[in-house]
Parts: sequence; C-alpha cells; structure tokens
Amino acid sequence: MKVSKTQVDELARALGVLRGDMTHDAMQQLILTMVFLRQVSDVSEDATHGRPTWEHLVSQVGGPNFTQQVVQRALRAWSGDYGQFCLDLNDETVLGQLPFGGRRAEQALRDLVVVLNQVGRARIAADLFEECLARFSEDRAGGEYYTPRDVVRTMVGLMEPAPGDDVYDPACGSGGFLIEAARYVETHYERPADRATVPLRLFGRDVNTRTRRIAAMNLILHGLEDDVYRDLDSDSSLRHGSEPAEKHDIVLANPPFSMRWQDHMDGRFVSWRYGPPPKNNADFGWVQHVLGSLKPGGRAVTLLANGAAFRGGAERHIRAGLVHDDVLAAVIQLPPGLFPHTRIPACLWVFSKSKQAHSKHRVLFIDAENVGAQVSRGRRTLTDENLARIVDTFRGWSERGEAHEPGWCRTVTLDEIEAVDFDLLPSRHVAPVVAEPDPGDGERRVRELTEELYGHFAEAARLERELRDALAAL
Repeated sequence: MKVSKTQVDELARALGVLRGDMTHDAMQQLILTMVFLRQVSDVSEDATHGRPTWEHLVSQVGGPNFTQQVVQRALRAWSGDYGQFCLDLNDETVLGQLPFGGRRAEQALRDLVVVLNQVGRARIAADLFEECLARFSEDRAGGEYYTPRDVVRTMVGLMEPAPGDDVYDPACGSGGFLIEAARYVETHYERPADRATVPLRLFGRDVNTRTRRIAAMNLILHGLEDDVYRDLDSDSSLRHGSEPAEKHDIVLANPPFSMRWQDHMDGRFVSWRYGPPPKNNADFGWVQHVLGSLKPGGRAVTLLANGAAFRGGAERHIRAGLVHDDVLAAVIQLPPGLFPHTRIPACLWVFSKSKQAHSKHRVLFIDAENVGAQVSRGRRTLTDENLARIVDTFRGWSERGEAHEPGWCRTVTLDEIEAVDFDLLPSRHVAPVVAEPDPGDGERRVRELTEELYGHFAEAARLERELRDALAAL
C-alpha cells in the first residue's frame, strides 16, 4: 500500500479545528509523534512489556478523557531508549498547547487516531512519516529541516557510499541524508553475513532540539537506531570551525542558506582555514567545516545558494583558496523550483580530498538548470533520468578527468577559473548549445529579405507619387 498526499492531508485536517489553540508547527510535530507511536506500539502483547498497544489505544477512541488518560499514557509509556536515542514522546512543548478537557481537543485526537488506523499497518509508517515531512515542507516552517527526496538522492548518488563508510551530516534536520545513504548501501551492496556488522556508521548534528527529535524518530522508523554512532549531537557545527575533532569518509550537507553565523557564537574563538566568512553569511563557514570534517581520502557534497559561487570580498578569497588547494571537484547548477519553501536558486558543490591524477587541477561544471519535470506551478522535481545523468556525468569525469558537452557540462582548468576571478557559477563556464543552421535557411532568408526590400521600393514609389501630386496642386 502506497502512502499518498491525500492521506497526509487527512491527518492535517483531523487537527485543523485546533488552529486557534496550537501553533502550526506544534500540530505538525504532534502528527509526526502520533505516526511514530503508530509503529512502535503496533506489536504483539508479549512485546509491549506492559505498555499499551496501538490496538488498545484504538479501542478507547470512544471512551472518556481520551487525551489525558489514553494518549498521554501511551506517549509516556513508549518514551525511552531506542538504540542510541532517548526519546520523550510526551513533549510538553507540543502537548502542552492542547486545550485539555475541551471537546475540540478530544475530538481532534480521536479523529487523528482513526485516520492513522485507516492508513494501514505499521510497516508503512516510515513512508507515511517521510510523506508528512515532504507535505509540511511546503510550509515555510517545515522546509528548514527537510530536503526534497530527489535532491537527497542526487547528492547521495554523487557520493556513492559503500559498506564501512562513516557518513556525517552537520545540519541533519530530519535525517534524510543519513537514511538515504543507508538505503543506497542496502540497494547496491549485499548485507554482511554477520548481521551484527553495521554497514555504515552514521553521525548527525543539529543545534535545534525540535529537528533532532524529528530526525531520531525518522531514523528509528527506518530501523537505523543502531547504525547511528551515538545520539544526535546538539552542538552547533559552526562552533567547531575548520577543524572539528572527528573525521569522516563522507559529508552530506544542506545548511541554512546565507545565515548569520556570528549570531550563534563569538567568531574570535573559531578558526577558519581559508579565512573567516562574512558575519552576515555563513555559507563558507559551512563549506570549511565540511572540508575540515573529512578524512584524508574523504569526499563531500554541499548545497549552497547560487550567490556563493560569485559574491566578492571574503567569499571570493575563500573560493580562491578552495581552487588553489584543488579540493573542489565539481559545481552543479540545479533547476529552479526544487525547494517549496524558497525560490533561491542553488548549486551542488562536490569536494574531494582524493582526486585522481587525471582530474587534478580541474573542476567539472554541470549546468542542469533546464532539466526536471514540472509538478505544479513554480515547482519542479528531478526525474530518475535527470538524477542518473548528473551522477553518471560526474562519475565519468572522476574516472577520466574530461567531460565536455555544450549546454550540459565542461571540464575547466584552474587557470581558466582564475582568469574569471574565481566565478564558479556553471553558466559562466558551460558553453550554450549553438543550433546548427538548416541548409535551406540561407536561401529562405534571402528570399524574405528580397521581398521585404521590394515592398520598401513600392512604398517609396507610392510616397513619391503622392508628393509629386501635392506639389503640382500648389
């Protein structure tokens, strides 16, 4: 059974009557928490250890005090340890906004449970959770912790994680990159014979308590609670500057675009290898943290707003350092409209500390601005074909060090980049497609111009006659 947007809309409608009592964000978190409860409590009686099952909760829908005596009891009972995570599902920041004792709150929770029960068995709860995140990202409040799945798949595909890799997301949001990296390994590699062997070691950090909680639930629903090296770190990644203590094989990051980094820390105590980023823009603070988090042979991909590719001042100086150190492998322009919560155009920056000899002192530029499928007004998505073309182009370039296709990609030397003052926007480097003229176009154009000229001659003759007639009448 496939989860649909309609089912997510039904969940949202169930709580719609509480809009005056709860913030939009709290309603979203409550829905996600109840989806999580749907899975973890849908077990046999002997596996509950005395905790109420989902079946029991559903059986109490028509009873009194459903919110306080049934739902809250279930949330408290199913709080606790899940692998590396410790979850408090009875979160007062969410449930504390419910008007307990009110008819609307009671009925809303009942409706929510009924809809969840109709969605299907708990085995699809992970899909439902992801669909909820995608739906909520259409609101500005949800977009900050969710990257669209097509973009995530493209970024993970560029990294090609393999069993045994350490994968780190310094701004992990809802955990989508870590989940997709695990999914990629499961799809492309056989599971080790020793089931206790962890195929990937997953690391995540996010300064926001709410988003860490969402990420933990998402990872647990996907069965990754034991693949995460430890509970998600609550520290700010930027506080660690260019040289965090831990190093990883792969870093995947979609940091907040153009945030003020010195709002979060005192820049005097943070070191940056390529120089401090502007106070009002942390884009290259994130880039330097990502590079500093890589092992000697590591690789990374980061999503940045287009402006990072060409802005001047300190950012131009940092780009020059990245180019001269030869850690930049590729810059990929994405099509507009991929992100429902922002219209800012973006590029993928691919970094490598293990460039092959044939790709050294070269950077691949891919201009994918015009690909993608229109899904609604102002919204596009990368198709499987688009994704494969981007990944295959980069993989081929990594193996051969050359790629050139007008309108799509081009290999550029470091000298060429320096000649344009370290402007790294792909459209600056990828030549547009020049249409081949049709052999008959020249002859047709001559005929058209000849006919147009004869027309001008005729008009000139008419004006001459009128002028002569006018002069004769004087």
